[in-house]
Order: sequence, then structure tokens, then C-alpha cells
Amino acid sequence: MTFDSNTEAFKALDEKGSEALNERIEEDQWRQKYHLQPIVGSMNSIAGFVYHEGTYHILYQWSPFEDKKTKCLYHVTSDDLVSFENRGIVKMLSDGAYSGSAFVREGDIHLYHTEVRSNAVFQQYTSLKMKLDGFHPEGTVPIIKGAPAEYGWLMKNPKVWRGDGGYFMMLGAATSEDYGRVLVFAGNAPDAFEYRGELTTQLDQFGFMWEAPDHFELDGHHVLMFCPQGLDRYRNSYWNIYQSGYIIGEMDYDSLTMDHGPFHELDHGFDFYAPQTTLNGNGTRLMLGWMGMKETGYPTDGAWSHCLTLPRELSIEWGKLRQKPAAALKNLRESEMTAEGYFDHRPKKMRDFYGDSYELVLEMLENDATRIHIDLRVSRREQTSLIYDTATRTLILDTAFSGEMPENVDGTERKVMLDSPLSKLHIFVDASSIEVFANDGEAAMTARIFPSEKATGMEVSTEIGSCHVKMTRYSLKQLSSNPVIEKK
Repeated sequence: MTFDSNTEAFKALDEKGSEALNERIEEDQWRQKYHLQPIVGSMNSIAGFVYHEGTYHILYQWSPFEDKKTKCLYHVTSDDLVSFENRGIVKMLSDGAYSGSAFVREGDIHLYHTEVRSNAVFQQYTSLKMKLDGFHPEGTVPIIKGAPAEYGWLMKNPKVWRGDGGYFMMLGAATSEDYGRVLVFAGNAPDAFEYRGELTTQLDQFGFMWEAPDHFELDGHHVLMFCPQGLDRYRNSYWNIYQSGYIIGEMDYDSLTMDHGPFHELDHGFDFYAPQTTLNGNGTRLMLGWMGMKETGYPTDGAWSHCLTLPRELSIEWGKLRQKPAAALKNLRESEMTAEGYFDHRPKKMRDFYGDSYELVLEMLENDATRIHIDLRVSRREQTSLIYDTATRTLILDTAFSGEMPENVDGTERKVMLDSPLSKLHIFVDASSIEVFANDGEAAMTARIFPSEKATGMEVSTEIGSCHVKMTRYSLKQLSSNPVIEKK
């Protein structure tokens, strides 16, 4: 494999620098223990997520050096989305490359992405043949040159799937009037597409750009996921720099229209963007998200940045997507600790539930409290708080005292109003993140947090009244991964 002008830099990173790099990474208190993360440098958004012959393939854009001028397409595989194997760089990417997606056809995996050169879109298609040692690009050919004039040059993040009568591709786009759209292309083969038109929805003036579209059928409905940029805050919604969400309805392939319900955010936390989904061999629709936010600065930047969320199983209930932690995550569990009882306004330290990396399940058996407080990663000065307001059914994630704070984040609280009273919280705490699932996936909240090493405690309390809960804590296996740079 040729790394062009970066050959020497990669060689130093792979040989001389790897030992020192590993020491630096291992000493990092915020290095995740069971989330997929880059070996070093910056993990950018997912560029492909597919299931093929018993193996999940995840590709993402990777910038190994601090200046982020060098971009690569990096490859990871997994049999269960719980343990992972780094496979190395598939190909180098130009400065104008955006993320895309992968698609399986007749045993081969095809990769799609867009590049912008001199304000002109150059659509690329890469044929990837499966070998024992991973992906081997067979060649890159342009399948779409240019763009419809009314959309200017800004089209990105192609998603390809098999639909009625052939193959379809969606691209996120922006109109000349700065309104987000999804463009549809079609073809008889996955290596040549013709422009069909804009997908018509009821969201005419909804952000200035729609990134990372994903389309799939689930439980008899069509789902369109995308990331609208430029939404104004509204009550508890749209507080992040950019948003990720979906609409559910019925898509007409002939008229390119979608009759759908309201737009819903996928995650109500701080750090979730550009998710992708795939269908596994059991017919389960799984989703991975990028646990980061563009334009936000994180305390680990410079050594490593970003990671992926845990895999989530998707279903539709009452017109909304429900996200549950993937069943395979149970394979991470080691020891189990259970407690049941009441707590009230006096803070109760849960001494057997301490730690910086674990899974926690709380079942609400009785609740007559006005507010419930669950404080995690607690030290004398730190805590990450989950607060439930019973009267309004509002779940609040408060990171005001979570430790070192990311830069360019609006506020320290995120809120979601639940459709039903809180009955269960399923929480995954890692060294520098928290993922919360309420009521068996009715709502999800994700955040990067950066507490001190002393912040390992847990406390529960109420504002007024008492709460009867059953709590189960699982210690989780710490994953290891080999720092692979170049395919050998």
C-alpha cells in the first residue's frame, strides 16, 4: 500500500512511535474501556456499516495526526459488535472527501463517498473484493459527475440500497436558498446512477443542510434518518450544534414523495451524530452512532478524539423508533451486584455500586417522589446527574459538574419528556461517556464526560417523597485491540 507523501510519517507511527504512543494512550484516564475508538488521532464519522457473511464491517474516516490534514478510510471488523479487530487503512482520502456508506451485492462490498474539488462534486464508487486479510480496492470510478445546478456543489454522504425495480442512492444536499434536502438517484446496477429528483417531504424549510441520510424499511414502514443542520432550539429539542433524527412513513418510488409523521430526534443527549444502520443475519436492524459533535472541542483532542456508541437494536412502537442496547452486549458482563430498597431526600451512597466502567439497570417499583436524583461518577466535587421530574415525566441529563468540560457546547443540561412514567433506566458508564436508555428504549441520551479518576461514586436521593427501586450493576470486560496502521 502506498501512502504517498505521508509514507515516512506512517512508518514512524507504525514502527518507532507505536510503543511511545501506546504508553501515552494507556495513561489516558479517559480512554474508553469497551467502546470502539481510534488507536490514536481523530475518528471521524462512520463511512460504512454492513453485515456480510457473519461479520460486521465498520469503516470510518480517520485522521491519525494532530493537524488532521491526512485522512484515511479505516476498517474494523466484529463478529458481534462487542469485540472488535482493527484491520488497518483501506485507502487514503483527499482533503475534500466526505463520509459515505457501504453496500453488499452478490458477495462483494461496495463503498461510496463524495469528494468536492474546486466547488464541483465528484461522486466516487469503489469496488471492494473480500480477501482473507480484509478489503482490497479493485478500482475507483466516477459514477456521478457534477450536480443538479439548483443544488450548487454541496451534496454528500451517499446511501445505497436495493428498492423497487433497482438500486437507489440518496445524497444529503442543500438548495441554493439554503434549505436541506435529500436527492434520489437510481440505476439498474450499483455502479451507475442517474439523477431522479428531490424527495418531497413535508419539511420544506427545516435546516440549511441534511447530512448523513439513511433509508430502510422496518416493521412495515419506511424510515428516513438524516442530520439537519441549522435548526432553532425549541423547548427541549435541538440544543446541540447539529441534530440527528428521523421521520417514519411511506415512500413512493415513482413520485419520489414520502408521506410521514413528525421529525423526532434520535438521541436527546449531547454527543450523538451521523448514525448508520445495517441488517444482520437474524433480520435485526442495528444502529451505530458517532459519539462526538462537529465543532466541539474535547479534553482528549490531540491524543485521540471521538468513539462510536454501543450498538442499538431498532424497532417501531406507537409511531416512534425504539432503541434498545443490542442483546449481544450481555456478553460483556462479568460480575453482578443487586440491591433493592427505598431511598428519600437524604442522599444514599451506594458503596457496592462504585466504579468508572459498568452497566446499571434501575427498575422503578414504586415512586411517590417529586424528583428522583441519580448521581454517577461522584467525587467530592463531581457528579453526572440523571434527574426525573415525576409531574412532567421529564428526564434530565446534567453534566454541570461532570469534570473537565468540552468547548463550544450550549448549556449543561439536556431534557426529554417521556410518553409514559419512568419505569426503567438502562445505563452504560464508560471511562469518558454515559449512554442512557429509558423505558426499554423509549428515549436515549448520550454524552461524553471527563471526570477525575476519583469520581467513581454513586448516590441516589429524592426532592420530596420516596422511591422504591431494584438496581442491578454489572462489571464489564475491558476490550483490547491491536494498533494496526498499515495492512501487512
